[in-house]
Amino acid sequence: LAFGCPGVLTVMGLEAAAPGECELTRLLQDKLQYEMRLQYMKHYFPIDYTVQVQYEEVLRPSNITRLRNRMVSEAALRYLWFHVSSQAVLQIREVLPEKHPSWKYTQELCQLFDALGKEYSKYRQ
Repeated sequence: LAFGCPGVLTVMGLEAAAPGECELTRLLQDKLQYEMRLQYMKHYFPIDYTVQVQYEEVLRPSNITRLRNRMVSEAALRYLWFHVSSQAVLQIREVLPEKHPSWKYTQELCQLFDALGKEYSKYRQ
């Protein structure tokens, strides 16, 4: 999922609101490109390895559509995406040993999500 900043592909129609949020989502989009996810989250993981998640922790396009139909704001949807995605990365990172080939990649994702969380905390103040 990426946000609609200039030069950044919009996925699921979510638009970024502030320059700081826009830049961070651009960096996240770069890190979350299919090829990188494939390399770090599939090829480097053991076959049939899974991380257990609850049904509510999965953000599906149909859920976004349903929320939009209920008039949930774009800002709330962006925050929901941030929360679900950052928690998923944290769960993955918890099971990786530091010497795992995906450790640095997930560490960089966590840092970007932390920075995005700080951006969102500015809005709430």
